[in-house]
Order: sequence, then C-alpha cells, then structure tokens
Amino acid sequence: MSTPRKILARGWTFEMSVSSVWTEIKGINSFEPSPSSNKADTTDFDSNGWMENMVASRTFTLKLSGMLLEDAADGGRDPGQAAVTAIGELIGPQSIGSFRMTSPGGRVRTFSASAQVT
Repeated sequence: MSTPRKILARGWTFEMSVSSVWTEIKGINSFEPSPSSNKADTTDFDSNGWMENMVASRTFTLKLSGMLLEDAADGGRDPGQAAVTAIGELIGPQSIGSFRMTSPGGRVRTFSASAQVT
C-alpha cells in the first residue's frame, strides 16, 4: 500500500445511471458533501442523570455546482446534466435516480437520490 496523500477535488467523477449505463455529469467545478443525523432521546430513570441517545436516521446531501453545458449549434445538453435535470422535475418514485461518485484513487460510493436543479 502506498502512502496516502492529499487529493484535488477536481479528480472526482460524478455519474448517474441512465438506462442502466453510468453517464458522467460533466461541467462540475465544485462539490459539497453534507452528512447529518437525527438522534432519538433514550434517557430513562436508569440513566443516572446522564443524557442518552441513539441515531434514529441519517441523511447525506451532496451539492454539485458547475457550468451549464450546451451545444451552441442545436442547444443539445450534456447527457449527464440533462438526466439530472429530468429527474429533478419528476414526482414520486420516478424522482429517485441512481448515482455514484468516484474518488481519484478509485473509491466508489453508489447511492439513490432525488435532485433539485437550480
């Protein structure tokens, strides 16, 4: 195993599954992962005055920012950006897509998520 080293954010790739094909979302120039959790209070009389809790749910928000990519000749969009925009307009189960993010070293995180495009 080589020595871990610092990596640049620009080395990450972000993809969405489009018709079972991983399609890169291009034009990204920054990303911001934001994990959080909600805790349930489990304090009772046996806690001897100490607060107790356990994680009841977790969430992971990933904010991607970048440049809108469009073909100047025909208005065609980057396929990855177009796919994210499409599910961002849907409601219900159809609004959930499969995504993956890959670090420069090849670590992959795959997840299901909805999208909000602004």
